[in-house]
Parts: sequence; structure tokens; C-alpha cells
Amino acid sequence: MSSNSACETWLPEDELQLHIERDETIVFASSSGHCNLDCSYCIISPIAKHQPSLSYDDLRFVLDQLNGRVFMIFSGTGDFFAAQRRDDLLLTRLLEDPRLSVALDINGVVVHCIDTLPAEALARIRQVNLTLHYRQLVDHNALRHWQRNALMLLQRLEPVVCVNMILSAPEQAVWEPALEWYEANVHRESPKPLHLIQDVNRPLTAADDNVIAHLQQRFGSMIRSVRRGSFAQVFEPFDYVTCPAGQEYFRIWHDGRIQACPNVPELHDCGHAKERRFAPRTAPLDCHDARHCDCYHIASAGKMVFHRAGHNPASR
Repeated sequence: MSSNSACETWLPEDELQLHIERDETIVFASSSGHCNLDCSYCIISPIAKHQPSLSYDDLRFVLDQLNGRVFMIFSGTGDFFAAQRRDDLLLTRLLEDPRLSVALDINGVVVHCIDTLPAEALARIRQVNLTLHYRQLVDHNALRHWQRNALMLLQRLEPVVCVNMILSAPEQAVWEPALEWYEANVHRESPKPLHLIQDVNRPLTAADDNVIAHLQQRFGSMIRSVRRGSFAQVFEPFDYVTCPAGQEYFRIWHDGRIQACPNVPELHDCGHAKERRFAPRTAPLDCHDARHCDCYHIASAGKMVFHRAGHNPASR
């Protein structure tokens, strides 16, 4: 028996898990430097306001540097649509490239292009994470905008739309009113259940857990799941992983920086989209710090090799 063996691992089926093909290069694009909301539980601090954003030409540069099919995950610094004008047609223009498929993580206040995309382009939107930030929608008088956009997305893309709501302890008072509003204004017309996702920055108390149990009982099947948002447990059984970051995975930030991995300092500089620089790595990385959402996306695509001491290689 070898002292160190390599194996693959397979993640359980989960509708929130992005479906990425092995022959696709993954590009996690924080394309927008602006968000039109001010959520107290935002993981971006300070919240992105009127910062630089990636243009079509910036994203086109990256696509042209990559060979073969590309899967772009639009999530991160700001809201994908918030930094665009309707006539920018950014999503429409990107999806004219048949090599490209996308996932969108959006707050639903502003949505461009999707209502007019042709069927072949719609088919390459593989997932839409639509979050209900109820208190912010009330404060910004945007509930009707969100309702209209949510119903349009569900009409055109229902199988790939995941509706989420963040459970943050300081906002416990609005959890139930938010679900009441969703039930009356969206779910009755298009019965899409929600995923409740716990705030990763503020732990919930036993009293909060009791409220969640009450909500699950009251709203029944309208709540699909309650999640804690931790990726670390997938990687706990392994000593390290061999990761293709910088070869088949890249993260692009709204200001143009291209990184092989945002979590490993020596992999921070892989180019710059606005400066038209791009320098992929020539070898994979053995990493002992696999626990982030980036790692989870790479693993779910079957692109990561897991190493565990004292075990024979796993076979399918």
C-alpha cells in the first residue's frame, strides 16, 4: 500500500451545484463593480458602489485567450446587471459565442436581455441564482421590480432558476414577512420553492433555529432547503488536492485583475483583462487549503484530484 494515494471524489447531486463539463474552462467573473442594494449581510465590505466594471471587450479578450468551451460564473463583487445600461446588451453579445455557457448570481432588481434572448442563447444559461433581499427591496421601493423580473425569469428559465433568501440574525423580524410576500406575489403564480441560506458571517442562535423550524412548518414545501453555506466539509477527509487553477480555472475581478486562485497568494497574478495581459500556469498546484467556493466549483466539475495518505486509489 502506498503512503500517499490519489483519488477522485464525487459530490452528491444538489440543484444548487453548478453543472460544469470536464472539457470546459471555468471562469469566475466578478464583472460588476456596482450593486444597487446595501445588504447588511453582504460578504463584500465595503459594498461595491460605482467602481470599475468589465466591458464586453474585456471579457471578449479573456474568451479569445482560452481554447475550447468556457463556463463563466458571473458572481462576486457587485450585481451583474446593476453596472450596465439596457442598451449595452452585454449578456446578449456574450451568448452569441457558441462556446460559452454561463451562470448568473443576481439580486433581481434590474435584469436586462433575458426577456429577448433567442432559445439557443437561453439554453446556454445553465443556472440563475436569484436572491430575495426583502428588507432592501422594501427600503428601495423595489418589490414590484423584483416581482416582475422574478416572474419573467421563471417563465423563461424556470428549470435552472434557484430562488434564495439569506437568513441573517439581525433581520430575523423580516424573515416571516418576506416569505409571506413571496408566497402571495410570486409562488401563487409560479410555484417555485426557495432555499434559505444562513448568513456565513453571523452564527444563528438556538432561538433563531426555533424560528426557522416554525417557518418550515408554516410554509411547508415552499421552503426547499435550509443551508449553512460551508464548503470545507467536502475537503476534510483529504490531506491535499491537485488543482488546475491557472490552467482550467480563473477568477477575473471587476477592475480587470485575472487570478489563478484568489485564496493562494502566489497565484494572484495571472494577467489583467483591461491591460490585455494573460499568462496561464503551465502546471497544476498541490494545495493544502481547499475549502472555498472556488474549490467546490472545480471539484464539482471533476477537475480536482484528491490525495489521502495510506489509501489505495479509489475507482469508480
